[in-house]
Amino acid sequence: MNEIKTSAIIYSKNMGTGCVVMDYAIIYENALIEDYAVIGEHNVIGKIPTPSRAMKKNINMKDVRTVIGSNTRLCSHVTVYSNVDIGANCLLGDNVSLFTDVHLADDVLISRNVTINSETRIGARTRIMDGSHITGRTNIGHDVFISTGVFMANDNAFGLHGFGDESKGAEIEDYVSIGVSATLLPGVRIGRGSIVAAGSVVRRNIPPNMLVSGNPAKIIGEVPMHMRRTPIETANS
Repeated sequence: MNEIKTSAIIYSKNMGTGCVVMDYAIIYENALIEDYAVIGEHNVIGKIPTPSRAMKKNINMKDVRTVIGSNTRLCSHVTVYSNVDIGANCLLGDNVSLFTDVHLADDVLISRNVTINSETRIGARTRIMDGSHITGRTNIGHDVFISTGVFMANDNAFGLHGFGDESKGAEIEDYVSIGVSATLLPGVRIGRGSIVAAGSVVRRNIPPNMLVSGNPAKIIGEVPMHMRRTPIETANS
């Protein structure tokens, strides 16, 4: 049996069993809520964007289904747009916003006040902390840690040429850690297991298992063995 507050508005007929929907949530008809998901207060799920001439990006208005995976928890004031797929056992904190064409694998944690733009993929067990911004067309691997206040960009031309194929966010490989208030500029690749120190500005690609710091970020050495996050260590954490 589902627990649904009377103030919630549910247009969708695709609700699993054991779901909880809190006060003033809105679930649109294109949303699929899987078993035992929790939809918090004032959530908006499956929202279809309203494009205008002011936008540089063409919005995909055909693929509109939005999926909230089983046992996933959404806290209050979360907005999930159309064509978003959130895996099982995820947690999204207060005031998170996911724009269109976003995919979250299982066991992802997105903390409070995080914004994630379109065409972004986030791998399993990745954690993104408070107040970070993930730009559009970003690919994030599994077991990645992104600390608070991290910002990313995908366009060196500041929108001068619209939103074409050259607009790309970062490629962040598995087991990467990114420190507080780091900035990742368009198109950079951060190799598997590397660490970006707090406050760094990453302008160029980083090889695997490197520790970088500064503005611009420079390699200061290899990641020490005791700080490397192996699959076995991640599974046991």
